[in-house]
Amino acid sequence: MRKPLFFIISILCIGLMTSCDESITPLEKVVPSSVKSTSVSTSVKQTLVNGFWQYSEINMLAGTKNKLLFSRQNNVGLSNTISKIQINFKSDGTITSIQQGLVVQKGKWKLLNNDKQLEFTIENHPVELFDIITFNKDVIEYHAVLKQNSTDEATWSMNLAFLGVPPASVTEIITSYKLSPI
Repeated sequence: MRKPLFFIISILCIGLMTSCDESITPLEKVVPSSVKSTSVSTSVKQTLVNGFWQYSEINMLAGTKNKLLFSRQNNVGLSNTISKIQINFKSDGTITSIQQGLVVQKGKWKLLNNDKQLEFTIENHPVELFDIITFNKDVIEYHAVLKQNSTDEATWSMNLAFLGVPPASVTEIITSYKLSPI
């Protein structure tokens, strides 16, 4: 179920992030050991629907190798399309991605599992379920895990090559997304 959207996101990130940082970031930067998650449902939903959000950081991690694809704080990939996307979570459960005033994607969203997961159903894509890593009024961080046995060999190999990781060294790739309010 995650294969097509993960592949599309991977291609989008690879294609859009031509100015990516080549440095390796420690694992702690992607999934900090002091991760906290808010468990108050109304607070999470109220915060999400209170305005527009933008990507602040996107990372891909395989083993201990991390590829910083996009970061506003570190000035990585700011000239790319992803830096111009605004995301609007609406209280009726719909979501839109807007770029230069035009809706570029739309679909539905919902919180699951005591607000520890975020589900997206984007038009023309399969349902995607993400684990919420960090949530507060200033940031929402969520990630997807692609397991080696859950995707085709070409997609798996492409992602590992992009990260510079030998194929036999890992069995999963984590893509982490951080959003901040505009």
